[in-house]
Amino acid sequence: MFRFKGKKQELGAEINLINEEIGRSKRFGFNLGVLVVELNNSVPRGLSKLMPGKTISFHVLKKHIRVYDKVIGPFLRRYYIILPQTDKSGVSAVKKRVYKLAQEHNWGDVLIGTAVYPEDGETPKALLDKAILECTQF
Repeated sequence: MFRFKGKKQELGAEINLINEEIGRSKRFGFNLGVLVVELNNSVPRGLSKLMPGKTISFHVLKKHIRVYDKVIGPFLRRYYIILPQTDKSGVSAVKKRVYKLAQEHNWGDVLIGTAVYPEDGETPKALLDKAILECTQF
């Protein structure tokens, strides 16, 4: 499902991170949430004040999630948020928080897809495919 031209190395690192978290989740019986945040093409580049040229102020995003959650990106106009020890209701709460941040900080239209291990898949690819598909269905 996911295809990135010229971004294979970055995507590989992200899959490795999700794979590590899946291993930890299996060992301890935790859930794992994955969010894919897709920005509309009309969103201007360079909204980040800390890193000009990045699409959104990801430091604002990082401030509103837990310390051990991970924000990865941007890849094209897509960010990934890895949420260890998070079930469907927790993922839904983070999704609402990201929509609210997007509105407050004028990020424009964002689409957010979600997936939760193990309900939506047991591999990084399955989780990413499900979350990306959810993004593209709107």
